[in-house]
Amino acid sequence: MGWATELHDASFRGVQFECTTISDSMSKTVSIQQAPYSNYASVEDMGNEPRRISIQAIYAGNDYLIWLNALLAALEESGSGELIHPIFGICNAQVVSHNVNHDADNYDACLFTIEFVIAQSQKKQRFIPVKTQNLIQPIYLVKNPALALKQALEKLKLNDNNAFFNVINKIRTGLDTVRNVMGLAKNTIENILSPDTWATGLIDDITKLVTFDTSISAISKWRDVVNRIQRFDLLFDTDDSQPEPEELKQLWRATQVASVIAITQSVVATVRNEMAQNQETSFTPVELAVIRQQNRQTLQQVINIEREQIVELDAVSQIQIYKDVADQIHLQIQELIEIHPPITTAKVEVPCTLHWLAHYLYEDMNRASEIRRLNPDLVNPAVLRPGMEVTVYAR
Repeated sequence: MGWATELHDASFRGVQFECTTISDSMSKTVSIQQAPYSNYASVEDMGNEPRRISIQAIYAGNDYLIWLNALLAALEESGSGELIHPIFGICNAQVVSHNVNHDADNYDACLFTIEFVIAQSQKKQRFIPVKTQNLIQPIYLVKNPALALKQALEKLKLNDNNAFFNVINKIRTGLDTVRNVMGLAKNTIENILSPDTWATGLIDDITKLVTFDTSISAISKWRDVVNRIQRFDLLFDTDDSQPEPEELKQLWRATQVASVIAITQSVVATVRNEMAQNQETSFTPVELAVIRQQNRQTLQQVINIEREQIVELDAVSQIQIYKDVADQIHLQIQELIEIHPPITTAKVEVPCTLHWLAHYLYEDMNRASEIRRLNPDLVNPAVLRPGMEVTVYAR
Protein backbone atom coordinates (compact mmCIF):
# COMPACT_ATOMS: atom_id res chain seq x y z
CA MET A 1 0.00 0.00 0.00
CA GLY A 2 1.60 3.28 -1.11
CA TRP A 3 1.30 6.81 0.22
CA ALA A 4 -1.13 7.76 -2.55
CA THR A 5 -3.93 5.82 -0.86
CA GLU A 6 -3.46 7.45 2.58
CA LEU A 7 -2.83 11.12 1.83
CA HIS A 8 -3.96 13.81 4.28
CA ASP A 9 -5.39 17.19 3.30
CA ALA A 10 -2.41 19.51 3.79
CA SER A 11 -2.97 22.62 5.90
CA PHE A 12 -1.25 25.01 8.30
CA ARG A 13 -3.16 26.57 11.20
CA GLY A 14 -6.34 25.24 9.55
CA VAL A 15 -5.72 26.88 6.14
CA GLN A 16 -5.67 24.19 3.44
CA PHE A 17 -3.51 24.17 0.30
CA GLU A 18 -2.69 21.78 -2.58
CA CYS A 19 0.82 20.31 -2.47
CA THR A 20 2.84 19.59 -5.61
CA THR A 21 6.03 18.36 -3.94
CA ILE A 22 7.19 17.90 -0.38
CA SER A 23 10.67 17.20 0.91
CA ASP A 24 11.65 16.07 4.42
CA SER A 25 15.26 16.25 5.61
CA MET A 26 17.04 15.54 8.87
CA SER A 27 20.67 15.73 9.95
CA LYS A 28 22.69 14.86 13.02
CA THR A 29 24.87 16.99 15.23
CA VAL A 30 28.28 15.36 15.54
CA SER A 31 31.41 16.24 17.45
CA ILE A 32 34.55 15.49 15.44
CA GLN A 33 37.95 15.30 17.12
CA GLN A 34 40.97 14.52 14.99
CA ALA A 35 44.63 14.32 15.89
CA PRO A 36 47.15 16.17 13.73
CA TYR A 37 48.54 14.17 10.79
CA SER A 38 45.94 11.47 11.29
CA ASN A 39 43.43 10.14 8.77
CA TYR A 40 41.09 8.97 11.51
CA ALA A 41 38.76 10.99 13.68
CA SER A 42 36.81 10.42 16.88
CA VAL A 43 33.20 11.10 16.00
CA GLU A 44 30.60 11.48 18.73
CA ASP A 45 26.89 11.49 17.95
CA MET A 46 25.40 14.48 19.78
CA GLY A 47 21.81 13.76 18.74
CA ASN A 48 19.41 14.50 15.94
CA GLU A 49 18.70 17.98 14.67
CA PRO A 50 15.03 18.90 14.16
CA ARG A 51 13.41 17.61 11.00
CA ARG A 52 12.99 20.17 8.24
CA ILE A 53 10.11 20.17 5.76
CA SER A 54 10.04 21.95 2.40
CA ILE A 55 6.63 22.20 0.75
CA GLN A 56 5.81 23.46 -2.73
CA ALA A 57 2.12 24.12 -3.21
CA ILE A 58 -0.33 25.85 -5.52
CA TYR A 59 -3.55 27.84 -5.37
CA ALA A 60 -5.63 28.06 -8.56
CA GLY A 61 -9.05 29.39 -9.45
CA ASN A 62 -11.01 32.63 -9.34
CA ASP A 63 -10.89 32.69 -5.52
CA TYR A 64 -7.19 31.80 -5.15
CA LEU A 65 -6.36 35.25 -3.71
CA ILE A 66 -8.74 34.72 -0.77
CA TRP A 67 -7.00 31.46 0.14
CA LEU A 68 -3.56 32.98 -0.37
CA ASN A 69 -4.29 35.91 1.96
CA ALA A 70 -5.58 33.50 4.62
CA LEU A 71 -2.44 31.37 4.35
CA LEU A 72 -0.14 34.41 4.48
CA ALA A 73 -1.87 35.55 7.66
CA ALA A 74 -1.35 32.10 9.19
CA LEU A 75 2.33 32.05 8.16
CA GLU A 76 3.00 35.50 9.64
CA GLU A 77 1.68 34.59 13.09
CA SER A 78 4.38 34.20 15.72
CA GLY A 79 5.18 30.84 17.28
CA SER A 80 4.71 27.31 16.04
CA GLY A 81 1.45 25.96 14.71
CA GLU A 82 -0.30 22.79 13.64
CA LEU A 83 0.85 21.49 10.26
CA ILE A 84 -1.00 18.66 8.52
CA HIS A 85 1.74 16.84 6.65
CA PRO A 86 0.27 15.17 3.52
CA ILE A 87 1.98 11.89 4.38
CA PHE A 88 2.85 11.90 8.11
CA GLY A 89 -0.19 13.73 9.42
CA ILE A 90 -0.34 16.15 12.36
CA CYS A 91 2.88 17.75 13.61
CA ASN A 92 3.90 20.93 15.42
CA ALA A 93 5.95 23.10 13.04
CA GLN A 94 7.66 26.49 13.02
CA VAL A 95 7.73 28.55 9.82
CA VAL A 96 11.30 29.38 8.75
CA SER A 97 10.65 31.08 5.40
CA HIS A 98 8.13 31.31 2.61
CA ASN A 99 7.91 32.83 -0.86
CA VAL A 100 5.07 33.30 -3.35
CA ASN A 101 5.55 33.21 -7.15
CA HIS A 102 3.10 34.71 -9.68
CA ASP A 103 3.35 34.07 -13.42
CA ALA A 104 1.97 36.37 -16.16
CA ASP A 105 0.63 33.39 -18.08
CA ASN A 106 -1.34 32.10 -15.03
CA TYR A 107 -3.23 35.15 -13.77
CA ASP A 108 -5.62 33.12 -11.58
CA ALA A 109 -3.02 30.97 -9.80
CA CYS A 110 0.15 31.18 -7.74
CA LEU A 111 2.97 28.88 -6.69
CA PHE A 112 4.52 29.16 -3.24
CA THR A 113 7.21 27.43 -1.18
CA ILE A 114 7.24 27.12 2.60
CA GLU A 115 10.13 25.94 4.78
CA PHE A 116 9.19 24.44 8.14
CA VAL A 117 11.18 23.04 11.05
CA ILE A 118 9.53 20.61 13.47
CA ALA A 119 9.13 22.24 16.88
CA GLN A 120 8.77 20.64 20.28
CA SER A 121 5.17 19.80 21.05
CA GLN A 122 3.55 21.99 23.64
CA LYS A 123 2.96 20.07 26.83
CA LYS A 124 -0.69 19.88 27.71
CA GLN A 125 -1.73 20.08 31.31
CA ARG A 126 -3.19 16.72 32.24
CA PHE A 127 -4.13 17.43 35.84
CA ILE A 128 -5.67 20.47 37.46
CA PRO A 129 -3.38 21.68 40.27
CA VAL A 130 -4.80 20.92 43.71
CA LYS A 131 -4.21 23.41 46.49
CA THR A 132 -3.13 21.78 49.71
CA GLN A 133 -5.55 22.35 52.57
CA ASN A 134 -4.01 23.99 55.60
CA LEU A 135 -6.04 21.77 57.93
CA ILE A 136 -8.52 18.95 57.35
CA GLN A 137 -11.47 19.22 59.73
CA PRO A 138 -12.78 15.91 61.21
CA ILE A 139 -16.40 16.99 60.76
CA TYR A 140 -15.81 16.74 56.99
CA LEU A 141 -15.51 12.95 57.30
CA VAL A 142 -18.30 12.26 59.79
CA LYS A 143 -20.95 14.75 58.65
CA ASN A 144 -22.77 12.52 56.14
CA PRO A 145 -22.65 9.27 58.21
CA ALA A 146 -23.81 11.20 61.30
CA LEU A 147 -26.79 12.61 59.41
CA ALA A 148 -27.65 9.13 58.09
CA LEU A 149 -27.52 7.65 61.62
CA LYS A 150 -29.67 10.45 63.02
CA GLN A 151 -32.32 9.80 60.39
CA ALA A 152 -32.14 6.05 61.03
CA LEU A 153 -32.62 6.57 64.78
CA GLU A 154 -35.64 8.80 64.19
CA LYS A 155 -37.17 6.20 61.92
CA LEU A 156 -36.41 3.41 64.39
CA LYS A 157 -38.03 5.38 67.24
CA LEU A 158 -41.26 5.60 65.29
CA ASN A 159 -41.32 1.93 64.31
CA ASP A 160 -39.82 0.06 67.27
CA ASN A 161 -39.19 1.69 70.63
CA ASN A 162 -37.45 -1.37 72.10
CA ALA A 163 -34.99 -1.59 69.23
CA PHE A 164 -34.45 2.17 69.46
CA PHE A 165 -33.49 2.10 73.15
CA ASN A 166 -31.35 -0.99 72.55
CA VAL A 167 -29.29 0.90 69.95
CA ILE A 168 -29.02 3.97 72.18
CA ASN A 169 -27.69 1.84 75.06
CA LYS A 170 -25.16 0.16 72.76
CA ILE A 171 -23.87 3.52 71.57
CA ARG A 172 -23.56 4.83 75.14
CA THR A 173 -21.83 1.65 76.33
CA GLY A 174 -19.46 1.64 73.35
CA LEU A 175 -18.42 5.25 73.84
CA ASP A 176 -17.83 4.66 77.56
CA THR A 177 -15.65 1.66 76.71
CA VAL A 178 -13.55 3.70 74.31
CA ARG A 179 -13.09 6.52 76.81
CA ASN A 180 -12.12 4.15 79.63
CA VAL A 181 -9.55 2.26 77.55
CA MET A 182 -8.10 5.42 75.97
CA GLY A 183 -8.04 7.21 79.34
CA LEU A 184 -10.30 10.03 78.23
CA ALA A 185 -12.18 12.10 80.75
CA LYS A 186 -15.83 12.89 80.03
CA ASN A 187 -16.27 16.61 80.67
CA THR A 188 -19.87 16.88 79.50
CA ILE A 189 -22.91 14.63 79.08
CA GLU A 190 -22.96 13.23 75.55
CA ASN A 191 -26.10 13.67 73.52
CA ILE A 192 -26.49 10.25 71.93
CA LEU A 193 -29.31 11.54 69.70
CA SER A 194 -26.84 13.96 68.10
CA PRO A 195 -24.29 11.69 66.39
CA ASP A 196 -22.20 14.48 64.88
CA THR A 197 -21.75 16.03 68.34
CA TRP A 198 -20.51 12.91 70.14
CA ALA A 199 -18.39 11.83 67.14
CA THR A 200 -16.52 15.14 66.83
CA GLY A 201 -16.23 15.40 70.63
CA LEU A 202 -14.59 11.98 70.80
CA ILE A 203 -12.23 12.85 67.95
CA ASP A 204 -11.18 16.08 69.67
CA ASP A 205 -10.48 14.26 72.94
CA ILE A 206 -8.39 11.61 71.19
CA THR A 207 -6.39 14.29 69.36
CA LYS A 208 -5.48 15.91 72.69
CA LEU A 209 -3.70 12.70 73.71
CA VAL A 210 -0.95 13.38 71.19
CA THR A 211 1.83 15.71 72.35
CA PHE A 212 5.34 15.70 70.95
CA ASP A 213 7.26 17.62 73.59
CA THR A 214 8.40 14.72 75.80
CA SER A 215 11.47 12.47 75.87
CA ILE A 216 9.55 9.72 74.03
CA SER A 217 10.12 9.81 70.27
CA ALA A 218 7.32 11.54 68.39
CA ILE A 219 6.79 8.69 65.94
CA SER A 220 6.40 6.23 68.84
CA LYS A 221 3.69 8.36 70.43
CA TRP A 222 1.90 8.68 67.12
CA ARG A 223 2.00 4.92 66.57
CA ASP A 224 0.76 4.23 70.10
CA VAL A 225 -2.37 6.35 69.73
CA VAL A 226 -3.13 5.02 66.24
CA ASN A 227 -2.78 1.42 67.39
CA ARG A 228 -5.11 2.08 70.35
CA ILE A 229 -7.71 3.53 67.99
CA GLN A 230 -7.54 0.48 65.73
CA ARG A 231 -8.31 -1.84 68.64
CA PHE A 232 -11.94 -0.75 68.43
CA ASP A 233 -12.56 -1.78 64.82
CA LEU A 234 -15.30 -4.25 65.88
CA LEU A 235 -16.81 -2.11 68.62
CA PHE A 236 -20.32 -2.22 67.11
CA ASP A 237 -20.08 -5.60 65.36
CA THR A 238 -21.88 -7.87 67.85
CA ASP A 239 -23.82 -11.11 67.44
CA ASP A 240 -26.96 -9.94 69.23
CA SER A 241 -30.42 -10.93 68.00
CA GLN A 242 -30.93 -7.23 67.22
CA PRO A 243 -27.87 -6.18 65.15
CA GLU A 244 -26.70 -2.59 65.10
CA PRO A 245 -27.85 -0.41 62.20
CA GLU A 246 -25.45 -0.24 59.29
CA GLU A 247 -25.53 3.55 59.63
CA LEU A 248 -23.98 3.22 63.11
CA LYS A 249 -21.17 1.02 61.78
CA GLN A 250 -20.53 3.47 58.95
CA LEU A 251 -20.34 6.40 61.37
CA TRP A 252 -17.98 4.50 63.64
CA ARG A 253 -15.68 3.73 60.71
CA ALA A 254 -15.70 7.41 59.79
CA THR A 255 -14.99 8.37 63.42
CA GLN A 256 -11.98 6.06 63.60
CA VAL A 257 -10.59 7.33 60.29
CA ALA A 258 -11.22 10.94 61.28
CA SER A 259 -9.33 10.33 64.56
CA VAL A 260 -6.28 9.05 62.66
CA ILE A 261 -6.50 11.99 60.26
CA ALA A 262 -6.83 14.46 63.15
CA ILE A 263 -3.71 13.03 64.81
CA THR A 264 -1.86 13.32 61.50
CA GLN A 265 -2.97 16.95 61.28
CA SER A 266 -1.28 17.47 64.64
CA VAL A 267 1.90 16.03 63.15
CA VAL A 268 1.65 18.35 60.13
CA ALA A 269 0.98 21.40 62.31
CA THR A 270 3.88 20.52 64.64
CA VAL A 271 6.39 20.10 61.81
CA ARG A 272 5.24 23.28 60.09
CA ASN A 273 5.63 25.25 63.32
CA GLU A 274 9.09 23.82 63.99
CA MET A 275 10.23 24.64 60.47
CA ALA A 276 8.89 28.18 60.78
CA GLN A 277 11.02 28.63 63.91
CA ASN A 278 14.09 26.94 62.33
CA GLN A 279 14.00 24.22 64.96
CA GLU A 280 14.96 20.58 64.61
CA THR A 281 11.78 18.82 63.51
CA SER A 282 10.18 16.11 65.63
CA PHE A 283 9.69 13.90 62.55
CA THR A 284 12.27 12.99 59.93
CA PRO A 285 11.28 12.71 56.24
CA VAL A 286 11.40 8.91 56.57
CA GLU A 287 9.02 9.03 59.54
CA LEU A 288 6.70 11.39 57.67
CA ALA A 289 6.64 8.89 54.80
CA VAL A 290 5.72 6.13 57.28
CA ILE A 291 2.83 8.25 58.59
CA ARG A 292 1.63 8.94 55.05
CA GLN A 293 1.70 5.23 54.26
CA GLN A 294 -0.28 4.38 57.41
CA ASN A 295 -2.93 6.97 56.53
CA ARG A 296 -3.15 5.58 53.00
CA GLN A 297 -3.65 2.05 54.30
CA THR A 298 -6.29 3.17 56.81
CA LEU A 299 -8.25 5.05 54.17
CA GLN A 300 -7.97 2.23 51.64
CA GLN A 301 -9.32 -0.29 54.15
CA VAL A 302 -12.36 1.80 54.93
CA ILE A 303 -12.94 2.50 51.22
CA ASN A 304 -12.97 -1.25 50.55
CA ILE A 305 -15.55 -1.76 53.30
CA GLU A 306 -17.71 1.09 52.01
CA ARG A 307 -17.71 -0.41 48.52
CA GLU A 308 -19.18 -3.60 49.94
CA GLN A 309 -21.97 -1.60 51.59
CA ILE A 310 -23.06 0.41 48.54
CA VAL A 311 -26.24 -1.65 48.16
CA GLU A 312 -27.36 -0.98 51.74
CA LEU A 313 -25.95 2.50 52.28
CA ASP A 314 -25.41 5.64 50.26
CA ALA A 315 -21.65 5.06 50.36
CA VAL A 316 -20.63 6.57 47.02
CA SER A 317 -20.34 10.13 48.33
CA GLN A 318 -18.54 8.93 51.46
CA ILE A 319 -16.00 7.04 49.34
CA GLN A 320 -15.31 10.21 47.37
CA ILE A 321 -14.73 12.09 50.62
CA TYR A 322 -12.19 9.48 51.71
CA LYS A 323 -10.44 9.76 48.35
CA ASP A 324 -10.27 13.55 48.62
CA VAL A 325 -8.84 13.32 52.14
CA ALA A 326 -6.25 10.73 51.02
CA ASP A 327 -5.11 13.09 48.29
CA GLN A 328 -4.86 16.05 50.65
CA ILE A 329 -2.91 14.04 53.24
CA HIS A 330 -0.48 12.95 50.54
CA LEU A 331 0.04 16.55 49.38
CA GLN A 332 0.44 17.90 52.91
CA ILE A 333 3.14 15.40 53.89
CA GLN A 334 4.89 15.52 50.51
CA GLU A 335 5.14 19.27 50.92
CA LEU A 336 6.87 18.80 54.28
CA ILE A 337 9.21 16.11 52.94
CA GLU A 338 10.32 18.23 50.00
CA ILE A 339 11.28 21.13 52.27
CA HIS A 340 14.10 18.98 53.65
CA PRO A 341 17.20 18.22 51.56
CA PRO A 342 16.93 14.85 49.81
CA ILE A 343 17.77 11.73 51.78
CA THR A 344 20.91 9.84 50.74
CA THR A 345 23.43 7.41 52.21
CA ALA A 346 27.02 8.03 53.27
CA LYS A 347 29.69 5.37 53.63
CA VAL A 348 31.92 5.53 56.69
CA GLU A 349 35.53 5.54 55.50
CA VAL A 350 37.42 5.49 58.81
CA PRO A 351 36.52 4.53 62.42
CA CYS A 352 34.79 7.54 63.91
CA THR A 353 31.93 8.88 66.00
CA LEU A 354 28.72 10.55 64.86
CA HIS A 355 30.12 13.95 65.82
CA TRP A 356 33.20 13.40 63.65
CA LEU A 357 31.00 12.20 60.77
CA ALA A 358 28.75 15.26 61.09
CA HIS A 359 31.81 17.52 60.99
CA TYR A 360 33.18 15.61 57.98
CA LEU A 361 29.90 15.78 56.04
CA TYR A 362 28.59 19.21 57.01
CA GLU A 363 31.42 20.93 58.89
CA ASP A 364 28.97 21.11 61.78
CA MET A 365 29.36 18.53 64.55
CA ASN A 366 26.08 19.68 66.13
CA ARG A 367 24.21 17.83 63.36
CA ALA A 368 25.23 14.51 64.93
CA SER A 369 21.84 14.27 66.64
CA GLU A 370 20.19 14.74 63.23
CA ILE A 371 22.13 11.75 61.81
CA ARG A 372 21.26 9.74 64.93
CA ARG A 373 17.56 10.37 64.40
CA LEU A 374 17.82 9.30 60.76
CA ASN A 375 19.47 6.04 61.84
CA PRO A 376 17.53 4.70 64.85
CA ASP A 377 19.00 1.20 64.34
CA LEU A 378 22.57 2.24 65.16
CA VAL A 379 23.76 0.03 68.03
CA ASN A 380 26.60 2.25 69.23
CA PRO A 381 26.72 5.74 67.73
CA ALA A 382 30.09 6.31 69.37
CA VAL A 383 31.75 3.61 67.26
CA LEU A 384 31.17 3.78 63.53
CA ARG A 385 33.20 1.23 61.61
CA PRO A 386 34.54 1.54 58.06
CA GLY A 387 32.14 0.24 55.43
CA MET A 388 28.99 1.11 57.38
CA GLU A 389 26.33 3.03 55.44
CA VAL A 390 24.27 5.62 57.29
CA THR A 391 21.26 7.62 56.15
CA VAL A 392 21.93 11.35 55.97
CA TYR A 393 20.61 14.51 54.38
CA ALA A 394 22.33 15.46 51.12
CA ARG A 395 24.73 18.35 51.46
